[in-house]
Amino acid sequence: MRKALLGQETPTFQYDKSIIPIRPPMLCAGCPHVGFFYELAKQKDVVMIGDIGCYALSGNPPLNAKDFALCMGSGFSMAHGAAKICEKFGDSHKIVGVVGDSTFFHTGMNSLLEAVYNNSNVVLVVVDNRITGMTGHQENPGSGHRLNGEAAFPADIEGVARAFGVKDIHKVNPMVLSESREALKAALAFQGPSLIITRYPCALKKYSKEDFEEFGCDRTPYAVDEDACIGCRLCLRLGCPAISFDKGRKKAVIDRVTCVGCGVCSQVCPKNAIGKVGV
Repeated sequence: MRKALLGQETPTFQYDKSIIPIRPPMLCAGCPHVGFFYELAKQKDVVMIGDIGCYALSGNPPLNAKDFALCMGSGFSMAHGAAKICEKFGDSHKIVGVVGDSTFFHTGMNSLLEAVYNNSNVVLVVVDNRITGMTGHQENPGSGHRLNGEAAFPADIEGVARAFGVKDIHKVNPMVLSESREALKAALAFQGPSLIITRYPCALKKYSKEDFEEFGCDRTPYAVDEDACIGCRLCLRLGCPAISFDKGRKKAVIDRVTCVGCGVCSQVCPKNAIGKVGV
């Protein structure tokens, strides 16, 4: 704007852009959203409406799970509206709306209530990573702490949903792919509003005592058994930045420094070629 309006440029740091590697935006290694979106992307005749948060990256390759998003809080409300439009015109697509835990408490609860009130045939998902991830790990009403670090009563997403009248609720550990798969199968088959809650801490979160007690939070890294790896590249479909492919050896490679031990890749591998280091 300064250049366009005043003809002036603010001096900035100059560097050789050719030496900077191209890195498309992606979810972090060990992000608890990855496994769920991996399973969601495999569903047929589903439209996924996202929201504003780290999980907005779920629309990028290789996950390709999100179809569109608008603004903060719109994931549930737009999904509800889209489901009603599909119902009106006889369209068979199932609509899935996704928000994060912080967004749910900020402005997602009212949309959930509207979906229940209007008996919307929609699947609503709260990806609860136990913190406000994208903007810097601020606390929220569900995290169990206030912004000043004091302990607070953790609002319960499932409890709120049941109070609103949601009958079909599935609570899953997104690091276990089978749990997400079964929850999606059941929710997509249900007639009426369904809610899926994925619950696991953000990979970058400073784990609390409660996190360790509930989730264990084992960070033992994983490694590829090169003798067993067939080079199928299925693990690369997760988009995990800790996994790469050695084209020379035609083997998958896991960076042990970057890997946080989520174990999702080991569940994708068809040859059980990925396992914990030292196990």
